[in-house]
Amino acid sequence: MARIAYALSGQGRGHASRVLAMADALTARDHEIRFFCGGTAFEILSNRVANVSKIPALKQVVQGNRLCIGQTLLQNAKLVARRRSIIAEIADELSEFKPDLLITDFEAFTPRAAGQIGVPVLSFNHQQIVTRTRYELPARYKPHAFLTELTIRLLAPRNAVHTLLTSFYFPELKDPANTTIVRPIIRPAVSRLVPRDDGHVLVYFNQTSGSEFVIEALSQTDARFVVYNFDRPEGRDYPNIVFKDTSVDEFLDDLAGCSAVISTAGFTLTSEALFLGKPIMVAPNNGIFEQTLNALFLERDRLGAVVCGRRLTAEDVKDFLGQRQEYARRLQNRNGSGNEDALRCIERVLRLVGATTFPAVKPQKRSLVAGSLHPVGNG
Repeated sequence: MARIAYALSGQGRGHASRVLAMADALTARDHEIRFFCGGTAFEILSNRVANVSKIPALKQVVQGNRLCIGQTLLQNAKLVARRRSIIAEIADELSEFKPDLLITDFEAFTPRAAGQIGVPVLSFNHQQIVTRTRYELPARYKPHAFLTELTIRLLAPRNAVHTLLTSFYFPELKDPANTTIVRPIIRPAVSRLVPRDDGHVLVYFNQTSGSEFVIEALSQTDARFVVYNFDRPEGRDYPNIVFKDTSVDEFLDDLAGCSAVISTAGFTLTSEALFLGKPIMVAPNNGIFEQTLNALFLERDRLGAVVCGRRLTAEDVKDFLGQRQEYARRLQNRNGSGNEDALRCIERVLRLVGATTFPAVKPQKRSLVAGSLHPVGNG
C-alpha cells in the first residue's frame, strides 16, 4: 500500500471526473489517498470523498465562447502574489500526510510544495499533450500554440519523475522514456452506460455567458435538443429545446440516449461521446489552445465536426446532423479506455520511487510560481 496525494485543477468538471475514476481504482488496490483542490473540483469531491484539502484554484474567464485573457489574469493576480504562502501551507499539509507520491492533474501549487519536502511527482493530465508531443499545425494557430506552450511549462511540474498523458489522439512523443500516453480515462458511471437513441441532441457548453447565439442557432433547426448549462432566455419560447439544470445522473442518461452531441471541445465530454459512439460537433473556446488542438485532431481523424474561430450557426448544426450517421459508422468499436494502462503506469512509478524519506526540518528556501499566467485548458 502507498500513500498518494492527488492534486487537481479546480477549473471545470473534467479533471474531477478523471481523478475520481482513478482514485476509486487506486483505493480498491489498498492505496491511501488525500486530495488537494479548489474551485469546482472541491465542490464535487467534498460531496463524494473524505480527506479533501481545499486550496486556492486558478480560474479562467470565458464570455461568448471566448477566453478573456485580461480578465483571467486580473482574477488570478492575487493568488500569484500570495504564491509563497500558498505553497508553504500546502507543504505543511503534505508533511503531515507523508505521501509516497504526489499525482497532479494540472494543479499549479502542490507540485512546488512537494518539491520542497522531497515528495516525488507524477504529472497526469491531458494538457501536456501540447508540450510533450510533436504535431503539425496550420500557421494561423502557431502564435497561440507558442504562448500556450510557455504557460504549460510554467504551470506543469518541473520536477516530475514521469508524465502520464491521456488522449483520444496519439501524436509522436518527444520523450518516450519519460512520458506515457494512454487512451481516455472513462469513469465507471459512463462505462456502464448502454447507448441508445431517444432522438434528442445533447448540448453542453462549459461557459455560456454571452453565448445566446447558440440557442438561436438551435431554435432554427428542425431537431429536438436537450441543453445543459444555459439559462432559459426570458420572454421567449423554444418548443424544440429543453433546458435542464446540472444533474450528473440526468446528464449521463441524456448522454446515453442522445443521437448526437454538440459541445465545446473540452477533453472529457469529447472522449466520453466518442467512447459511447455518439457523433459530436465541437466549437472550441476561442483562446484556449488545448481545445483547438482537440478539435483539429477530431477533424483530422474524421471523428466529428468542428466550428473553430467563429460563432456556431444554424447551418452548421443542420450540416452536422445531416452527416451524423456517417460519423456514427466511423465511431463503431471505439469504446476502449485507458484506465487499466494508467493504473499500471502509476504503480510502475510507485515501484520506481520506493519509500520516501522526509527531512526532519523543511528547507527555508521556497519554490516559486513565477511570471504571469496565460490560461490553457479545462479538461
